[in-house]
Order: sequence, then structure tokens, then C-alpha cells
Amino acid sequence: MNITKLIGIMILSGGIIAGSSKAKTPSPVTNPPAGGVTKDTSNVDLYPEVPQSGIYEVTVTQGSESKKIIVFQSDCPNYEANYMGMKATDAYPLGLFKGRSISWANFSIAGSITVKVKVINTSKMPIAGNVKVFPSKNNIVPLVNGNEISFTLTQPGQFSLEIGDNGYKNGLMLFANPPETDIPDTGSGKFIVFDHASQSTIGAASGGYSGIYFKKGIHDIGIYHVPSNIKNIYFEDGAWVYGSLIMDGNPGVKIYGRGVLSSAKLNYRESHCVEAINKSDNIDLEGIVIADQKFFAVRLIGKNNIVKWIKTIGGWTYNCDGIAAFEGSRVSHCFIWANDDNIKVYRDNITFSDCVCWQLNNGGIIQLSWGNGNATNVTISRIDILHAEWNNDQVNRGVISCVGDKFAKGGMYGLQKNFLIQDIVTETPVPLIFRLSPNAASPNEIHGMIFKNWNIKMDMSKGFSNYIICSDPANPFDGLVFDTFILNGSQLNSFNRITTGNFKIQNIKPPVFK
Repeated sequence: MNITKLIGIMILSGGIIAGSSKAKTPSPVTNPPAGGVTKDTSNVDLYPEVPQSGIYEVTVTQGSESKKIIVFQSDCPNYEANYMGMKATDAYPLGLFKGRSISWANFSIAGSITVKVKVINTSKMPIAGNVKVFPSKNNIVPLVNGNEISFTLTQPGQFSLEIGDNGYKNGLMLFANPPETDIPDTGSGKFIVFDHASQSTIGAASGGYSGIYFKKGIHDIGIYHVPSNIKNIYFEDGAWVYGSLIMDGNPGVKIYGRGVLSSAKLNYRESHCVEAINKSDNIDLEGIVIADQKFFAVRLIGKNNIVKWIKTIGGWTYNCDGIAAFEGSRVSHCFIWANDDNIKVYRDNITFSDCVCWQLNNGGIIQLSWGNGNATNVTISRIDILHAEWNNDQVNRGVISCVGDKFAKGGMYGLQKNFLIQDIVTETPVPLIFRLSPNAASPNEIHGMIFKNWNIKMDMSKGFSNYIICSDPANPFDGLVFDTFILNGSQLNSFNRITTGNFKIQNIKPPVFK
């Protein structure tokens, strides 16, 4: 089928586009207060200041039509005291990852496409060793021809191309999104349309509009506190927006599209990338890339949020947490890169599903509590862990972690009850799995936690232990179930449960093994 007859492919570079019939062509404005209309700049270089990959080129083909797409690159920054708010504690992770990068491309697909990756810097990325495309459940077999690698994608997802054992250190992520189905009608008069929004012009959105439309190209909005009249923020495919979005007492906001929100111009820990506080419930976050995070990527502490097809990438320092979405929230089909806690489940009735995670050397992949985590009826399903790069087994590491009252402040209480954590896979060996060892300074109880269909590789050469330790013998952890839990090829049972994974266990009632 000819590509122009499909709803996708919609490429970030603004090239091959076969949009939904619902899509309308907006009229770009540079200075919204004056109502001026400017020429569409889609045919010029849209990203003159955004780092693009010097390692990879990517071309996608469907039928007889091919398109080269933009590959962006995030390099680990060099540590420089006080630069953009860097702290002394940033020196360690930036030294640890010095010289590393991650390249990424973002596009949408409908049907089967062929992806061709050309390695244009073979000194940085030698073509040596096995070439893999993760997650492995997709059974993608790449073909290698010199410095070109090709493979077929048949469905949306987040994919990591890795060349040799260490190729991930300058790796390539491919974000293949489903086609858009909800492109705004800018002719309705409800959306203010920005060609190149700035911190000054974005203030015009406080007028008689209910929506913001960022056209493709560069925008720089700083830390934008979304006014109460704005309920829709749309990132056109190809929009690159520097800044952050803060909902404070503003519920029911939808943030969506196929563009990029980047924190590259913000100071370290100056702002969370997307944050909702003070009863900002029912946030709907869909489709965008959150790049260059310097604090939490997504922090939604209101209720009943929906987060799907979000990609976070390029945070290198500590405090670069992944996704936190509080009570009643549903998170699905996300890629989460973090150098602090990746998936945070601190309240009731939360679900995470079909996510791909990459953890640097700090933080837990599934974090239960830092002292006041209280969550019942939580389900976490189908999580593919690409890498977990911990170089120690401190309390905030592990595939699943419960830190508790780490700093012994006192007066906190944590409870985790009725958890189902299922279908967890590690693509590469992780240094440890369990760090359920909340600090005794404040009580933390665990009652009912099922670990079902785990297939985990653990690098035992690190010498790290797995910890399931309750500090209160009067309230032991109970209701732990290991149902088809495979560790390094062996299923855990009542006989090998301690030795197989080098477990350290204290004050827990005997687990059930199935």
C-alpha cells in the first residue's frame, strides 16, 4: 500500500506525512498578541540549535517510499561547578558516564516499515559483535551489511538498537508511535497557534483561548505555569519546545501530540518537566518526548491521570526521576530513562503496563516508598528492562525498592498492600533485584505482593545481595507470592529461594512458591 494512503507515517522531521482526515492546517503566528501571521518555515532547518546525532543516520521505508529522518543526540555533559545549577554531587554521575551519549529518533507508523540504520561514525560505534534490537519479545532480526543495519517493525513500540556488548553506551533508541487520531482543529478559534513561542508571547494564552498549539520548529517558553483557561496543549509532529509545563490547581489538562518538550535550557533541578500539583487531577499526557530532563520527567500528584506513549530520555544527573502518577492513575506504553527512581507507585489503584525502562546508576526501577508511600491495589505489568547500571546495592537500587524513611526523619508511615507485579523481563543482566528494606526509623508494612512471570537475569559477579528485610518483628511482611519467578534460568522455590539469588531475609512470613 502506498504510504500516502495510510494514516501514518508521521515523521518528526516533518517529511512523510499522511495525516488523519481530521487534521486541519493551522495558521502559524509569531506574535500572537498582535495577531500577525507569518510565513510557514517548514522547509528550512527546523532545529539549528538542537544536537543531532553524529553516530547514526536513520531511514524508514514503506512500499516504494523512503524518508530519512532526524536523529537527535543527548551527550552526557561535563561537570562544571555551578554551571546551570550543577552541584558538587553531580560530579560523580557525570564522571561515571563521561563520553557517553544516547541518540534517538521519533516517528509514527501504521503497518509494516523497514528501518535502515547507517553507522556514520564507526570509531565511536564499531560494527563488532552481535547486533540486537530490544525488547527481545518482538523477535526482530537485524541484517548487517557493512556499516548498515536494517530490520522490520510491524507495530508501534520503543526499540533499542545495540551493537556489541557495550554499544548501549552510545546507543540508539527508536520511538515508533501509533498514528495520531486527535489532531486539533485550529480553525475552531479555541487554540492559539504558535509558530515560535517565547516566554513573552506565551502569555497571550491567558486570553480567550482554551488550547495551545505548538507548530513544528523551535519554541522556548521557560517554566510555564499553565493558566486555568488552558485545557489542551498540543505539540505538532516536529515541534521542539524548550521549557516545562506546570499545572497548579488546574485539573483536566490534556498535553499531547508527537513533538518534544526539552529541559536543556533550564537549570538543573529548576523545574520538573511536567508537573501537576494542588488538586490538578485528571491530567491526560500522551505521545510527546520529554528530553534532557534535569529533574522529574513527569510528576503528577493529583488523582486519575492518564499517561501513555510518553518517552523520557537524556537525564544524566541524580534527581532525574521517571514517572510518578498518583491515585487512580494509568500509565502505559512509555519509555522511561531515569537516573533516579523510574516507576513510582505511592498511592492506591495505580496501574503501569507495557513500559520499557532504562536505569542509570541511581534509583529503583519500581520504587514503593521514600517514607510516606501508602498504596493498595497496584498492578504493574509487562515491563521490559533494557539496562540497570547500578554499581552498588544501596537502599534505593533494585528492580523493586522500598527505601522508607532513609534520612530517619521520623513520623512517617508506609504501607504496600495487594500488589500484582507481573511479566517483568530484563534484557541484560542487572546487579540486583530486590531492595525491600525500609529504614526502621519509621514503620513500613507490606501485606500481599505477587511476583508473577518474572524472567530475570542477575549479574552474580557483582557480589550483591537481594534484600527482603522487615525491621519490625511484630508486623512481618506477609502474603509474598513467587509465581513462575525465573532467576538466571532457575525457577525459585522453597528449597533454592535463599541460595539462588543470594537473598537476605528478615521478619517475613514464609512466601508461597508456584
